[in-house]
Amino acid sequence: MQISETTFDGLPAWELVSATGAKAVVVANGAAVVSWAPRPGKEVIDGYKDAQEVLECNSARSLVSAPWVSRIKNNQYVFEGKTYTLPQNLANFSIHGLVWSAQFELVKANQVLTLKYSFPGHPGYPWTFDIEVTYSLESGRNGEEHLSVHMVGTNTSAQTIPFALGWHPYVRIPGHKTISNTSLEIPARTKILLDSDSTPLPGEAAYAGVQAPVTFEYLGNTVLDTSFRGLIPDEHGVVSVLLKDLASSAMVKLTQEPAQAPVAHIFTADGLPRNARASIALEPLSHLGDAFNRADSQATVRLAPGEQRVLSATLTYSE
Repeated sequence: MQISETTFDGLPAWELVSATGAKAVVVANGAAVVSWAPRPGKEVIDGYKDAQEVLECNSARSLVSAPWVSRIKNNQYVFEGKTYTLPQNLANFSIHGLVWSAQFELVKANQVLTLKYSFPGHPGYPWTFDIEVTYSLESGRNGEEHLSVHMVGTNTSAQTIPFALGWHPYVRIPGHKTISNTSLEIPARTKILLDSDSTPLPGEAAYAGVQAPVTFEYLGNTVLDTSFRGLIPDEHGVVSVLLKDLASSAMVKLTQEPAQAPVAHIFTADGLPRNARASIALEPLSHLGDAFNRADSQATVRLAPGEQRVLSATLTYSE
């Protein structure tokens, strides 16, 4: 694989090109993927269109979420007995963490692209951490193409911190203007129920059993902004969410490690200011939304000094 420095509408970026001709572009701002074409002229990522969208984090396209995922209820959380108030960073919510606008620095550009950002602390989150994001392109023996991401968050503070990771890519079937003529399959046993602020209901009330796999044979006008848990690994020990074209054999698959990312969030991109329902967000998450405030997440969300949290996921395109 070849990696070269480039620009995206004037912003620093890198282009990844595989031996088969698959290409991806990643910007330094937020370490976001703005493009992935597994075949020439076939774009799968519905990324930012220009620098303004990148800087505004318009619709959180391919966003790296840290140190929390989704929303924090009422923009406040309690940790170690102290209450912290977060900024309303996007859409009047404390949503998707604090690194989406950060300027990541290059660590490695040899076979894989690794970018790093050191978070300096914030009044609402007064701890430090490092986050490294690695992207790579691979090809399968049957012609499938893969875009993989590997995130590592490291607690560089002297204290234990609350920390979660997630990824927010919007994907589409190349050549389709909407996601209507697709099917969706999520291998999950549990759907997360939300309150009026789109945060999970308290305690066990958040969990509703569903028949696995959750299948939408024709997505049509189905509206989803939903997290799923109780993910079921396949024979390889990974969890795969499948988006399939109903008119051909084209398919996009998100594969995640259930031990690292036990939550899959699906968003059908309704109401976006651009390209509403043109793509669908398939999001691997280490925790539920509002995990900092959830009693059932208190043990897993904690990250001791020097400890790391890892999240690996792969998007696969085949046809």
